[in-house]
Amino acid sequence: MEHGSIMTGQKVVLLFGNLEMGGAERQGLLVARHLKDVCGAVVEVWGLGRLRGPVADQCEAWGIPWQAVPLHWGLRRRLPHLLRLWYRLRQAQPTVLLSYTKVPNLAAALLWRVCGVRLCIWNQADAGLLLAPGLLHRLAIHQSTHFIVNAEGGRRFLQDTFGLQPQQLQLIRNGIRLEDPRADRRTWRERLGVAEGICIAVMVANLSSYKDHDTLLQAWRLVLDRWSGAQPVLVLAGRFDDRAEALQRQAAQLGIAGQVRFLGGVADVSGLLAASELCVHSSPSEGIPNAVLEAMAAGLAVTGSDIPGMREAVGDEGVVWLAPVADAFALARLLERLLLDPAVRRQQGALMQSRAAEQFGLERMCRETVDYLQAALDGTP
Repeated sequence: MEHGSIMTGQKVVLLFGNLEMGGAERQGLLVARHLKDVCGAVVEVWGLGRLRGPVADQCEAWGIPWQAVPLHWGLRRRLPHLLRLWYRLRQAQPTVLLSYTKVPNLAAALLWRVCGVRLCIWNQADAGLLLAPGLLHRLAIHQSTHFIVNAEGGRRFLQDTFGLQPQQLQLIRNGIRLEDPRADRRTWRERLGVAEGICIAVMVANLSSYKDHDTLLQAWRLVLDRWSGAQPVLVLAGRFDDRAEALQRQAAQLGIAGQVRFLGGVADVSGLLAASELCVHSSPSEGIPNAVLEAMAAGLAVTGSDIPGMREAVGDEGVVWLAPVADAFALARLLERLLLDPAVRRQQGALMQSRAAEQFGLERMCRETVDYLQAALDGTP
């Protein structure tokens, strides 16, 4: 336990949109574990949905209490659901409320002052994809006093769109630590039906409209059109959200279904990365994507969309491997170059692994978060 930490004994509630596992939830859980095990805080995780999910499983594995507190954000049911959340927070009496993603951020910002919470931290984990400068969002933003952003894009968005001052925004970049693989490379390749010697490109991201798998599938068609010999395989790992069926249809219509694997959610991401040669991440907007950081830590070369969050992740060494958003031809060219040249892949993978270790360590993220919480509590009446 950290000596002299004012977090010792403090009650901290982390608020997620649901108990499914995404990048923001993964980061929050790492912070929750550190607060509990290292700082001695009393930590709970709440999901604003009805169903149990992987977040609950991870909480139980780490000894963190969790609960589902359904909150419907539709206009007709929003007020009674907010009142129920207000009541639950009044009962729980946390000292600190840490919220992640749009609805938890908005709900926490609107309620924390009337719930007896001393400190509410808004975590901006994307570049503002879901927020709009309307009345409700402006009201919530200006009820908040402390913000953590994980990328420069999120900081610029909050300043430019909502007029927040630089001193309100704390930049704390994501931190990652790869878990040990649950299955080895051979086992994973057998599961995927991919022989050794055939390249695998992997994208780890939920199949939702917030990503751009469409462009990636078009690019993959172009790669296969120019390929001679045993064709590479594209693996898409991520929860089947609103775009899953459409993407599977698209792969079939493009005639590439045999060279694409749709896995759904994957618990053993480390094992999958170890079985792959290349990471690709196609998206219109990101903070700093955890999936890319994990691939970098695994020593994979990275290609994908040229957006600010990706540039922050890969740094100057990796920017040349990023393609303009929604440009399937440019992405296909980059994929083809990396797939065809093992030496370049290895060199780029080593650079990414070194950058992940130096810039995106878990201990650094947790330390900076705790320091920010302690400083905010010291300055909160």
